[in-house]
Amino acid sequence: MGCNVYDCGMSTTPAMFMTTVFQDYECDGSIMITASHLPYCYNGFKFFTREGGCEKEDIKKILSIASEEKLDHCIKKGKIFKIDFIEEYSKDLVHTIRNGVASKENYDKPLLGFKINVDAGNGAGGFFADKVLKVLGADVTGSQFTKPDGRFPNHIPNPEDKKAMESISQSVLANHADLGIIFDTDVDRAAIVDSNGMQINKNALIALISSIVLEEHPKTIIVTDSVTSTGLSEFRK
Repeated sequence: MGCNVYDCGMSTTPAMFMTTVFQDYECDGSIMITASHLPYCYNGFKFFTREGGCEKEDIKKILSIASEEKLDHCIKKGKIFKIDFIEEYSKDLVHTIRNGVASKENYDKPLLGFKINVDAGNGAGGFFADKVLKVLGADVTGSQFTKPDGRFPNHIPNPEDKKAMESISQSVLANHADLGIIFDTDVDRAAIVDSNGMQINKNALIALISSIVLEEHPKTIIVTDSVTSTGLSEFRK
């Protein structure tokens, strides 16, 4: 249809959105094939523009345009470029974290001395251990299920799943880690576990992040979505 296409290979939901933002790409749109944390047979499409993820009404509009669009004007094919976008996305995360650290004494490796376990549940988030945390100086020994496998042989990659949360808690305790991070399949949701194995997810995770933000930027307004409940308002610093 005359479009130039970047084949990103295995990627994540946030990374696919960033293909519309990064200056070297600035894609008009991006499409991700994913079943999220559901069984692989439920694969579907996620659509993004630089305004964000497409909602149901946006998808209806896309389908309507596609059914009516005349393609006779496409006189030549576009090109396909295979890229390792996760590598570029990881470098951007590392850069962002380095610049966000208050202390500049150890700019290159601000996580030196910390042991952090990653549980990717055999989803797409395994890169975070070696390409982000390890580069920042963290000891990621004990990270588990970082190799992608769409059959999810160990546990469902879902931070709201009881078995998954118990798995990362046990890993943190067994490896004497300072922190555990668990992702869902396409890495648009996460939860953490502290050094005592205590699970911090859902409302508690948003409350913790909000507390940190409010400490650094008092009187900030915290905006959440429907994933959180009214119970979030019960948390107090």
